[in-house]
Amino acid sequence: MAQEREDLIYSLARSMGMGESQKAKSSSGKYNNETGTIYSNGHMISKATIEQAKIYFTTQYRKMAEIDDENTRQMAMLYEVAMEAIGMMLEGSAGSAGGDGSVG
Repeated sequence: MAQEREDLIYSLARSMGMGESQKAKSSSGKYNNETGTIYSNGHMISKATIEQAKIYFTTQYRKMAEIDDENTRQMAMLYEVAMEAIGMMLEGSAGSAGGDGSVG
């Protein structure tokens, strides 16, 4: 049922001249627990890149969390959300039997 709905939306988008670009923009990601890979918007994101992203967000969070400025603290919170979300995804895959899980 959901796939039929999605196909209808993309069909309508194509008829309005939006083509395949609209499909790529709104596709939800999938996380493969077995390989540690994310598939999102036509991209394959490797486990190494995901781990690199977690390190980046963690580093940025630590830098910004120390600065006494409201805007910087808000930005630090966004980095914290990203690093925690990646961590939860990776932890969840470690305890599961494999397969695909939605990312977004």
